[in-house]
Amino acid sequence: MQKHWNLLLAVLFSWTLTSCTPDSPQKFFEQAVLNTNLVNDFDPKTFGKSLEQYTIEYPNVPASKKKGNEAQEVVNMKVLSVERALKNIKALSATDDETKAIKENSIALFETVLPVYKNEYLQYAKLCDQKGPADQKAALLDKIEQNYAPKVYELLDALYQKGKVYAEKNNINVNWGRN
Repeated sequence: MQKHWNLLLAVLFSWTLTSCTPDSPQKFFEQAVLNTNLVNDFDPKTFGKSLEQYTIEYPNVPASKKKGNEAQEVVNMKVLSVERALKNIKALSATDDETKAIKENSIALFETVLPVYKNEYLQYAKLCDQKGPADQKAALLDKIEQNYAPKVYELLDALYQKGKVYAEKNNINVNWGRN
């Protein structure tokens, strides 16, 4: 019986040590900053046009025949990806003020976009799949552009600024692709 307790204590001790180990700077950066590539297409003009493309059928091209839910499937996959990224970001260890600020900024970004994908973009996708009225689709994209996009861009820019400093400080080689 004593051997079992010793083994159990050893396992619990090693689990405690590994669960308290901070994430490497590279892993932290990848999860909290680079994962923003999942929402880089948040722009209504970009994502809206992309969703429209999934619904196009071409005459005399049987392979282009649609089931009627293609755009919705794209949005649902986006939601799952954003939810997974958010879960991973929340699980990151933030060991100082810098990593705490990056983590909080990243969480705020993903928590801001997630309901928009689940609501407005899913509504838009349904309209695309159903070949809905152009004015209704335009109204949804305008709503996203006016009500949500400014906050998303603000959070993205703030996160990139923090991420650039963090990457430089931790010798993480990054090609930002935007200023």
